[in-house]
Parts: sequence; structure tokens; C-alpha cells
Amino acid sequence: MGCCIDVGHTARAGADVVQSIREAGPRVFNVHMKDLANFQNKESQVAVGDGAMPIKKIFEALIAIKYQGSVDLEYEIHAADPMPGVIASFAYMRGVLAGMQ
Repeated sequence: MGCCIDVGHTARAGADVVQSIREAGPRVFNVHMKDLANFQNKESQVAVGDGAMPIKKIFEALIAIKYQGSVDLEYEIHAADPMPGVIASFAYMRGVLAGMQ
């Protein structure tokens, strides 16, 4: 049995996202990535890298547990024109990963 770590839900529940990933370890089967400006407010979603989510530490934890799955972007804002935020989010995540190598 495994779990999907949704970083937004995890943070809004008051849990430490990075610690949750480390504790779940090999049971992490999927990751849903988003960024929030305020962990108490679901409506505070922003492009990844523009909020309070510890993106680099999340990727470090995923690498530490030898995660082999995908990191799915959940971009649920700007429905009329989501692509600028989607592109910025992927660019930020790729930049973080590139800087870690």
C-alpha cells in the first residue's frame, strides 16, 4: 500500500511536507505539486516558486527516499489562461532540480 503526497493538502493540514515525505519513504507512489502563498488558505495558490512551499527541500527529500515516480503539477488557478503559470511552474521546478546536480 502506498500514498500520494499532495503537498498542498499536507501543508494545509498542518503537517511538515518534507518530514511527511521522509516518513512515508518507499510508500510514496505519487506526488502532487503546487505552491501556496498561505498554508491556511486553499485559495492562495500561486505558480510554483512564488509561494511558501519549500520546493528545494521537497525535491531533496524525494531524492533521499529514492523516489522514482512522477511529480504531477496541480495548477488550479487562472482557468481562462493557465499556460503562463504552468510554464513558469515547470521552469522553476526544472531550475531547482538542475541546481541540485
